[in-house]
Amino acid sequence: MTDWVHSVVVIVPAELREVGNKLACAIGHDVVPGNTFVVPVGVDEVTGYGCRTNAMQKFLNDVEAAREGVLPEGAAIEDFDLTPEDVAALFAKDEDGKPVMIFDVRPASDMIGHFDDVLAANGLQRHAEVPE
Repeated sequence: MTDWVHSVVVIVPAELREVGNKLACAIGHDVVPGNTFVVPVGVDEVTGYGCRTNAMQKFLNDVEAAREGVLPEGAAIEDFDLTPEDVAALFAKDEDGKPVMIFDVRPASDMIGHFDDVLAANGLQRHAEVPE
């Protein structure tokens, strides 16, 4: 049996995409330069970037700890030009009290359609990436 029992969808606001990518590298879930959040999403325009992956319970525990301001042992955020305030911004809430980062988990056996289900539940859609 595998330990990768969770399907995880994460969508970060566009202005926090770089922070999200750097944090993914700092905690060992991506490699430099960081390309975790690659799917542009929004309504009329791109307002965020998302990803979907399978994960172990440890990843969910690490995210929950980070939400409380505790990063996993060995997370060298300074090596990625991140501050605790940068990390906290990912877990902040907007003016309506809604988390700015969408984080959705379901069993890995239900991963088909997970990303699109999360988009629909949040009134979002995929966008074609606009060249910079």
